[in-house]
Amino acid sequence: MKKQSVVIVGIIAFILAISVGYALFSETITINGTATAKGNFDVEFTSATINTQIGSIGATALISDDKNSLNITVPKLEYPGAYAEIEVTITNKGSIPAILKNIEETGLTTDLSIKVTYTNLQELKEQELSQNGTQTFLIKVMWDENSTTSSENVNFTIKLNYEQTTLQ
Repeated sequence: MKKQSVVIVGIIAFILAISVGYALFSETITINGTATAKGNFDVEFTSATINTQIGSIGATALISDDKNSLNITVPKLEYPGAYAEIEVTITNKGSIPAILKNIEETGLTTDLSIKVTYTNLQELKEQELSQNGTQTFLIKVMWDENSTTSSENVNFTIKLNYEQTTLQ
C-alpha cells in the first residue's frame, strides 16, 4: 500500500509539474509602453548661384518658399555648346543625419538637344550630411554641341530626396 501511495503521489506531482510548465510557456506576454524618437528631418536648399553663362542670357535659379525644390530657368542658349552653370548648396537644418537617395527632375520638356548634368552627385550619395552640414554641387544646362535644334525657354525643377542615414 505504501508503494502504491508513493506512485500515486509521484504521478500527481508529475501531472502538476507538467501543468504548471505548460501554463508558464503558453502565457501571452504583453509589454506596454511607448518609445519616442526626438529629432527633426529638414534638408533644404540654402543657396543657388549662377556661376557661369557662356552663350546664355538671363539664367535664374530660384529656391522655393519651403526650400525643398529649386526652379531653374535658362531663357536663351544662343548656339550649340552654350551653357549655364549653377552652384547649389544644401544644408541639413534638422537634427537627424541624412544621405542623398536620388534627384527628382520635373518639367524639362525640351528635346534631347538640352543636356543637364550634375557634378559631384555620386559623391553626395556616398556622404552623410550631418546636422548643420552642407554639401555643394554644380548643375550644368547645356545646348548639345551636335544639335541643330534651337534651344530656348529651358525650365525645370529639381528636388533632392534625402533619407535618414544608415551609415555609421
